[in-house]
Amino acid sequence: MNRNFLNGILIACISLAGLASQAQENMGNEMFSLDEALQLASENNREIQKALADVNAAKGANQQANAAFLPSVELSSGYMTSNDPLYAFGFKLQQQGVTMADFDPSVINAPGQTNHFATQVMVEQPLINVDAWMGKGAAGKQVKAMEHQTEYTREYVQFLVKQTYYALQLAQNRVEVMKKAQATTNSYLKMAEDNLQQGYLKEADVMAIKVRQYEQVAMVQEAENQVKSVSETLNFLMGRAIHLPVQVTDSISQVTFSFNNATSIFNRSDVVAMQYGLEAQKKMEKSDLMKFAPRINAFGSYNLYDADFGGFGADSYMVGIKLQWRIFNGGRNIGKYNQTKANYQKAQVSYQDYVEKENMELSKATRAIAVAESQLATYNLAAEEANESLRIRTNRYNQGMESTSDLLMAETKAEESVLKKLNAIYNYNVAVFKYQMLASETNQQ
Repeated sequence: MNRNFLNGILIACISLAGLASQAQENMGNEMFSLDEALQLASENNREIQKALADVNAAKGANQQANAAFLPSVELSSGYMTSNDPLYAFGFKLQQQGVTMADFDPSVINAPGQTNHFATQVMVEQPLINVDAWMGKGAAGKQVKAMEHQTEYTREYVQFLVKQTYYALQLAQNRVEVMKKAQATTNSYLKMAEDNLQQGYLKEADVMAIKVRQYEQVAMVQEAENQVKSVSETLNFLMGRAIHLPVQVTDSISQVTFSFNNATSIFNRSDVVAMQYGLEAQKKMEKSDLMKFAPRINAFGSYNLYDADFGGFGADSYMVGIKLQWRIFNGGRNIGKYNQTKANYQKAQVSYQDYVEKENMELSKATRAIAVAESQLATYNLAAEEANESLRIRTNRYNQGMESTSDLLMAETKAEESVLKKLNAIYNYNVAVFKYQMLASETNQQ
């Protein structure tokens, strides 16, 4: 085999392997800032993708509603054959091939097999279809509703990503704090065992430290499992495979925040989406009411006829205007109108109910920030005092002036205070993110 050909194959394989390695490296990227996580979720989150599909579906329905204004054009072609006297004479008449011989009674009564190829272009142009006009308006409003709903879906997914991102920060910091406490307990155990050999401590004191050590092992395992669970959730929100490793680069800290003095949610994207939805349903109600009105449409056709396939020996045209008024169709229009009217009334009640509930949620979110901020300040002070207490008791323990149980209690309190402080930061940040989502305003017109 040609050596150049083999070299080409080898180079191609190496290149493909490099590309595959690079793709695997990109897929395996595990370090994410909050902005990177938000960007990835915006591009790959499935809820956002479904919302975008709903927008496209609404746009498709809006395109269908253009039938209220635009003409329809249909091309058809067919073949018929018959020995029926009426059809046979009609075929020849359309083909413009009738002669005096065709009026012979024997020919008229027994024409034999007659072939007929017909091609037609049919055009219909709506002129006055009031119900269809209303339907077109409803379809346009529905597109707006889906666009605003998609905007809110993005905002909600961003809130979930922020919440989960900080939850992963919290979980990872919990593991670090617990492992640090483990290391401290291990040093206590070594010190206690030395003191036991020298007769300064009792066996019960050493056992108490070992019990604390076992408890910490279980707590670390639980915290590490929580890290895995939250990592899977964050990967899911970002549209990644849930088993991929993920690390957050931003440190857990109190986010900066200032109120925007929002007192209502009427300009929020999801509420605006419901407003457009109400307008769409109102137009649909009017559309169903207008089905009782007559329709006026223009039409025209151009026809080509021949006895042979592919031939166009004769042509004709027809144009006209048709008024159609379906006065009664078994009560279908009445029932449809009453159903749409009831659905519109229900949608109005649902809208009012939703607005009231969301205003309550906004009010609660405002209060939640104040509570979280107060708790954070309290836990900050508690953590400082607990750590100082542990430092003092550790020094006293080293001097033989503190009992093992008191030392372990102080160490436990210090660990708990740090964890509560971290949890308070998380609660404050989530309260801020929720308020920002609830108090947001739409970016679309």
